[in-house]
Amino acid sequence: MVWPTEFDTRLGEYDAMELPGQQLSAATAYSPLDHVLNLDIKLPAACQRLTGIIATVGKASNDVETMQRMMAAGMNIALLNLSFGTRDDHIDTIKNLRQAAKNYSVVVGKNFPLGIAARLPGRKIRTGYISDTYVEPVELISGETVRLTTDETYKDRCSSSIVYIDFLHFAEQLKKGDIILLDNETIQLKVEIISTTTLTCKIERGGMLGSNKDVFVPNVVLKMPTYSEKDKVYIDMAVHHQLDILVASFVDSKDSILELRNAMGEKGKKISIVANIQTLEGYYNFDEILEVANGVMITRQELGSDISPKKLVIAQKNMIARANKANVPVCLCAHLLSSMRFNKIPLRAELLDVANCILDGADALVLSAETAIGICPVDTISCMASACKEAEACVWTKNIFQDYVEKTPMPCDQATAIAMSAVLASYRSLAAAIVVVTTSGTSAFQVAKYRPRCPIIAVTRYAALARQMHLFRGVMPLIYEYTPDSDWQVHLEQRINFCTKWAMQRGFVRVGDPIVIVCGWKQGSDFTNTMRIVYATADINVT
Repeated sequence: MVWPTEFDTRLGEYDAMELPGQQLSAATAYSPLDHVLNLDIKLPAACQRLTGIIATVGKASNDVETMQRMMAAGMNIALLNLSFGTRDDHIDTIKNLRQAAKNYSVVVGKNFPLGIAARLPGRKIRTGYISDTYVEPVELISGETVRLTTDETYKDRCSSSIVYIDFLHFAEQLKKGDIILLDNETIQLKVEIISTTTLTCKIERGGMLGSNKDVFVPNVVLKMPTYSEKDKVYIDMAVHHQLDILVASFVDSKDSILELRNAMGEKGKKISIVANIQTLEGYYNFDEILEVANGVMITRQELGSDISPKKLVIAQKNMIARANKANVPVCLCAHLLSSMRFNKIPLRAELLDVANCILDGADALVLSAETAIGICPVDTISCMASACKEAEACVWTKNIFQDYVEKTPMPCDQATAIAMSAVLASYRSLAAAIVVVTTSGTSAFQVAKYRPRCPIIAVTRYAALARQMHLFRGVMPLIYEYTPDSDWQVHLEQRINFCTKWAMQRGFVRVGDPIVIVCGWKQGSDFTNTMRIVYATADINVT
């Protein structure tokens, strides 16, 4: 989810009985109309953000100092887009990220659990490189024709009249009349003539075309291997360097996830797999994908091309709801703060889009080119963090909680019952935080499902698990590195005190604030059966 940042307001700035970000009149409303009518722009946002921020690292952010500043601004997971750069480039980036996390840990005085994710190229088709004899980019003019070829002679010799496509069997799988979209739908072509290696196309919507741009064919399922040889090299790299999350691109069924899990082998079994939904087939098979994936990412660029942009709003809301119901973390990607690639302030429409994603139920939001090659990656993250906090205050959590309680099958297990009780207790007591003592992370994830308005501090002894917890909304992972006491009850109190003292130091818990505790009666997984409320005190000792 998130860690406190240097930009967050501290609770000490408010009166003792005031808890910012609650919008209580709206949050406790009994109807959708009353909820909206009671939203008040004069009320402050919460001190802590609940939505995760995943930031793509690229040329603009590939140095240790910038990475450290991105963490301070609110980056929870750093994403490597493996479609660009070489294997050695990405290995250097991983090393830089780990060094930056180590440096930032010294600054904040705790082990900062930065998640590192990598996005496989998958079945992404791209154009070649514009010839050196032309000034990049070249212009494709509406009404004229252009040839798309798989002849590698033109791989580095693209021009306004001929463009190389890097999928060998591209021409043979298309038919006359098919639409081809280039560079994020900027350019639209229509197939007119087909030969063995070349498609002659009419330019229906022209534009400027640069090197190595994406190619997408809506409503056509191309027969391609799920994972190319290039993908397999990167899978080995991810396993060897023990990344936290691997994003599988163009997932259209659960078989894609199972194939990737098999390719990762025993050494990669602890790496979380996030399914990237980019096609209509992926939408139709979404439920079966949720059964096997550790998370899902909805990339609105390709998905919008495949199902048409006007249907994207329905697909987004529907898939987020299905993922929330299944308690699988869901991230949204593409066009969130696109204008900040070139500007230091976002468009108002982009801020509203960010808010709508949060109101829909997104666990995390993904920044792509904005932080990879944009002019102000740190400012972009800071802007996203602020927008998230304002939107989170508007979530009608009472209604959401009731919906998910109703959807919980009966009888439920004790851990689920405790999770529901903890969230309800946090609402009623206006808790500053929920502390979950967890071994596997499951207890924290169950609490997150019921959408509390306060942060969930998940304390664990496992650093790898802590880094993966950032996928879930509201979960604030904290690594407990002290030697555990042999007496479980003593050790439990030590962990709770550890969390409480840290939260007070970071300014989002005050003396006297209620804290909901979720824990088990003995050490290990599957023993969560206890919920209680404690009040933060000034005389906390951590041993």
